[in-house]
Amino acid sequence: MQANNQMAQEIEQAAVDMARGAGAILSGCFRQQISIEYKDKNQLDPVTSADKETQKYLEAQITKRFPGHAILGEETSGEAESDDPSPDFLWVLDPLDGTTNFLNGLPVYASSIGVLYRGRPLVGAVYLPWPSSTGGMVLHCHRGGGCFADTEPVSVFETEKPVGNRLVGLPGHFLNTTKFDRNLKGNLGEPRTTGSIAYELAMTAIGSMQYAIFGAPRLWDMLGGAIAVQEANGTVMTRFKGEKAWHPLDSLVPDWEEKPPSLKELRKWVATLVAGNQTLAPLIAHNMRPRFHPVAKLKRWSRKLKPSAANPAPQPVQSSPESINTKSS
Repeated sequence: MQANNQMAQEIEQAAVDMARGAGAILSGCFRQQISIEYKDKNQLDPVTSADKETQKYLEAQITKRFPGHAILGEETSGEAESDDPSPDFLWVLDPLDGTTNFLNGLPVYASSIGVLYRGRPLVGAVYLPWPSSTGGMVLHCHRGGGCFADTEPVSVFETEKPVGNRLVGLPGHFLNTTKFDRNLKGNLGEPRTTGSIAYELAMTAIGSMQYAIFGAPRLWDMLGGAIAVQEANGTVMTRFKGEKAWHPLDSLVPDWEEKPPSLKELRKWVATLVAGNQTLAPLIAHNMRPRFHPVAKLKRWSRKLKPSAANPAPQPVQSSPESINTKSS
């Protein structure tokens, strides 16, 4: 099945409706008593009943409207996913990006919907809490159709170099591990770390942030917001694992046509991103360098020295009682 413009518009409108429904669920749960579980032993990666309820709603809507499409959701168990190749159309969901903010009563979160067609971004719809008559807005787009906040067209912030008093999205501890070439030093903008990748991409698309950098987002974190930036006259620079050169994001899986990946493989997708206007994002990407960090260096050395299961460290020879000369004089 081909993804023509009419079909893209139909999928976009459906995604907008679903994003509004997701927003209504989240708004109803916000600052209320909800159940919490944690995905990690340090209790740093929470998942709530709001996440699960929203994803369940989105999956039901997609299955009803587009039964031949596949779904990849953050809160779906990877064990339940097939090893079969993904269909051409894939919906990628992050029902609640910014869960920690949400739990703490901070209205800086998003519900992100993205649709891939044969590995290329096709549609995005991102719900955001917003000071409007409805208490929220939906940022939405389809490839080649522009980007809109509800009904208003939006665009990235246009500048050739970073502006000192304009916001930029940076990961936590980013400036401890990364440096910029001399021509950008001291002129990076006002850094912000919001705790939601989808939210920061949305802020970049509407021009509130002049650019944003993401160290290792998953597919569900970035897809809905990334296509929004692209359709808001911006670009998203990336380099996949093993690549040295930065390039504009086009296909998230370049060899999809020859070998469509499974959902299990797509769940492992990760890449560094720089989002912004078509001049600034490449400038930032090409001027970033890793900063020498002695602690990180020691950790890398220790990992190299640590014996693996295939090459265990030699064990000291234990002397048996018989091999010890115990003869008394």
